[in-house]
Amino acid sequence: MDSHSLTWGLDIGATSIKAVKLQRTGEKVVVHGYAIEPIVGGEDVDRDEAVVKSLRNLAEREEMRGVPLVACLSGRQIFSRTINVPVLNPKKVDRMVELEARQQIPGDFDEVQWGYHLSPAADGMSNDVALFAARQEVVDDLTDKCRRAGLTLAGISVSSLAVYNFVQYDQAFENDETVIVLDVGAENTDLVIYKGDSLWMRNLSISGNDITRTFMKKFRVSFEEAENLKTQVGDSRQQDRILKVIEGSLVELIGDVQRSLGFYKNQNPEAAFENVVVSGGTFRLPGLAQYMADRLGMAIITLIELERIEVAPGLEREHFLDDLQSLGVCMGLGLQGLGMGQANVDLMPSHLKLQTILKSKRWAAIALLVILPLAFSMCHFVEQQRLEENLRMVSKVNQRVEKNRDLQQDLYRPEDLPEQVLESIRQVQRYADHAEHVGLYTCIESAVLAAVGDIAIDGSLVLPNNRGDPMDRMDPIPLPLYFEGMEIPEFRSSEELSAFAQLQQRRTVRLEVRVSRLGKAEQLVPQLQRQLENLRIDQRMYRVLHPDPLKALPAQMPKMFSSVSVEGSRWRPEEWTYSDPTHFDEGGNLAPVTNRIQFRVQTYTYSCTFGGEGAWGGEKEAR
Repeated sequence: MDSHSLTWGLDIGATSIKAVKLQRTGEKVVVHGYAIEPIVGGEDVDRDEAVVKSLRNLAEREEMRGVPLVACLSGRQIFSRTINVPVLNPKKVDRMVELEARQQIPGDFDEVQWGYHLSPAADGMSNDVALFAARQEVVDDLTDKCRRAGLTLAGISVSSLAVYNFVQYDQAFENDETVIVLDVGAENTDLVIYKGDSLWMRNLSISGNDITRTFMKKFRVSFEEAENLKTQVGDSRQQDRILKVIEGSLVELIGDVQRSLGFYKNQNPEAAFENVVVSGGTFRLPGLAQYMADRLGMAIITLIELERIEVAPGLEREHFLDDLQSLGVCMGLGLQGLGMGQANVDLMPSHLKLQTILKSKRWAAIALLVILPLAFSMCHFVEQQRLEENLRMVSKVNQRVEKNRDLQQDLYRPEDLPEQVLESIRQVQRYADHAEHVGLYTCIESAVLAAVGDIAIDGSLVLPNNRGDPMDRMDPIPLPLYFEGMEIPEFRSSEELSAFAQLQQRRTVRLEVRVSRLGKAEQLVPQLQRQLENLRIDQRMYRVLHPDPLKALPAQMPKMFSSVSVEGSRWRPEEWTYSDPTHFDEGGNLAPVTNRIQFRVQTYTYSCTFGGEGAWGGEKEAR
């Protein structure tokens, strides 16, 4: 997501829209405005139209049009899952995560908007990847509402990450302290736990609306009347009685929190829980924070003060801090828009991001119109320059050739040709060899990775779930095979040989793959070996190795490797975690399931030989 110096954080809730305006100057962040706009409800009211109307009122009153804003989707609107991946080369992380995402995210992968947040795992040897995905129609609905209200949407994040961004940036905690954040919204409750850069989160089933519905049943009033009663309970002298009314929902919420903390503690035994930071308008209920503190056995920290973020002099500080408890999501979204958030997941489609840039930064659009022709001109200039350089080189070679002919006619002794002519020919040959062979190295690497990827996503290589252990009940189950690494020897250049002429020398590629316990190793290992043995060079490589344009392409391309063998294998420990917080037992009661499985996986090393005399030479190798 692009960063801006001024932005709005927008949180569209069930009964109101909350927005906060933040500005960044250097490393300083200042609140310049905020607003809470109610959404008119009722059985006869079109919810979508009511939201658009409230957005228009908010945009007009707060002069929001033209200013980039970041909105969010709640936990109930998205699919989220945390997976664990090994520490990889940063250039390969995106590809590895995408392969995992295609396996984990249900439905048609091309019909969702997705993103991920990477953080170090507790074991220090791997990374936790939090995957987030939203159906395209959910994203389109949010962008359409903002468009109809005339707002400049710059990004779409997730409510749990927004709360995390705010607390992590503003609230002062030690780097080695385990911080718990509980955000109870109207329709969604997020539990976030972080320590340093590591992050873990979960969406809970009980929300603010469940408490409101309890008021509805007890006092036999409408939802709107129950919501007003909940917000006005601070003036009531019967606070204890009110807490008794909603105690059933509170007990269920606290139970969800305790089970989630227990699961996290099981994964991170060294974690110490002391404080819980609470966010959301639900915690404006008097006595609720103390009620939860007594039952959780931890101190409850409410958001009543800012520690790093400043409040502009023109904004009434006390009034803003009084509403801060309900603005945690907005604050985090604004920080992400400023480029100050720790998590930067953006579910906004790419084409809409470009439109936002062109609308919010007209200078960028003008610059783009200027730069594009300039870029084409520069490309043409560079190409023309290279062409002229090549023509000069050809002309020089022709001059040397003509001089050589003259010398031959005069001397009739080719062995007496001037050494400078021979050196020029050698230099030109080196240049030609280098130009022809650029890209062969990359082609070999791409072909090997593609072969491993084909095996990794082959579902037939996974054992059926018939052993009855927890691993067999994991859904989705791990992939049968993972890419570990690949080593290709570097070229050894010399004065006599050009940079890529050593392709005629025999070389060995070493490939390492990791087979999980669910993979059929006895089938998978030889199958991957056969696939590597059958890899063939492509037409581009063939034309580089055989530059004669009159030479016809063979019916079947030569094999890439002359031999492939399995050098050996070694065992290493592995750990997987399966968690289903929405599992129901046979009696219909919510009974979250969590299984932590430790087992061993086997790493295999393949030795693939390529090059050597006659390699990729013709139809003999193709057969």
